[in-house]
Amino acid sequence: MMTKMLANYTRIVTVLVVVFGLILFVGCSSKTTWEEAEVAGTYEMYQNYIESNPDGQYLEEAQMKADSLYWESIAADTIAESFETYMEKFPEGRYQSEAQSKIAQINQGPPEPLSTTARVTGSGVIIRSDHTTASSSAGVVAREGTVVEILDRYIAGNSVEAILKNDVTAEVRGQRIRLSAGKAIRILSDQNESVRASFSTQQFGRVEASIQKSDIEAIEGQTWYQIRTKDGITGWIFGKFIEEL
Repeated sequence: MMTKMLANYTRIVTVLVVVFGLILFVGCSSKTTWEEAEVAGTYEMYQNYIESNPDGQYLEEAQMKADSLYWESIAADTIAESFETYMEKFPEGRYQSEAQSKIAQINQGPPEPLSTTARVTGSGVIIRSDHTTASSSAGVVAREGTVVEILDRYIAGNSVEAILKNDVTAEVRGQRIRLSAGKAIRILSDQNESVRASFSTQQFGRVEASIQKSDIEAIEGQTWYQIRTKDGITGWIFGKFIEEL
């Protein structure tokens, strides 16, 4: 009787060891490797790699690829929830400003039909290669009142960009320089009544200075217009300098 009990006990222990071994094997085999993620090239596989390798050698690269692939899958959506989900999944994602802009556009509903022409309301207005003050210049509208063709419009979602509402004097490297209204600046930090901002100058290149909040106008939520001039220059102008006809 004792021998039979020992035999049964031995069988039970053996079965438990085998089952435990299988659990360990399955757990290890389900861990996604970097090579597997690269071969698949999908958001799901990169996300699996991130979750199963929190200290992995390629963690940062996997996060960047997951970010881009997820954005590509929703970029053409017309549902605000898709972009809200992106912002939750990727709080530090590279497409945060684009997601904010998409949400703003969707919540505002279909845009009103664009006028076919507009008048530029300032002189020396820069035509940008993209709808951001950080983009390169594609040309300049020299004369106020110049009529241009409207091609498209875009609602800005980047909260760190701004332009000067007024002419201001800023202290740069011990010298006082004059900045004209309409100049593009980038807000670096809040200083109560003023902001620390960076901007480009002919004399010093890219510099920083403190500017009063009353002298700046944030670009977030404002409209950019894609225009074409009579001499064929195409680019973007901030809406402050455009009057639709």
